[in-house]
Amino acid sequence: MNLLPTLTGNAVAVDRKLFWRYKGKWQRAARIGDYKFLKILDHTFLFNVVEDPLERANLKERHKDIYDRIVAEWQAWNTSMLPEIAESFTNSFSGEELADHYGAQKPSLAPDPIEPLAPAAQLR
Repeated sequence: MNLLPTLTGNAVAVDRKLFWRYKGKWQRAARIGDYKFLKILDHTFLFNVVEDPLERANLKERHKDIYDRIVAEWQAWNTSMLPEIAESFTNSFSGEELADHYGAQKPSLAPDPIEPLAPAAQLR
């Protein structure tokens, strides 16, 4: 790919496609344009990573056509890759083992406390 037009500011934006898979929790993902398809175990997602960089809103039902197209492109890419084999091993780390979660406490699993609502006058 010739990067000179991009470096000189004379290039038209080109949508790039990025596909990946990771054996830990059988993750599959694709990024095409503003959208990202993600599969973790049996859970699938579609995010608009430009409008939602924290990936909070799963759009797969609202944009079924985009979801189906990206999944089909991921599957086509995956058929061109070497097969995953049982001999390869990827450790699935727990939150306690990750640097950004070091020292994090385990959730208590207790229900949230019910606190009385503040009077409307205090909310202003």
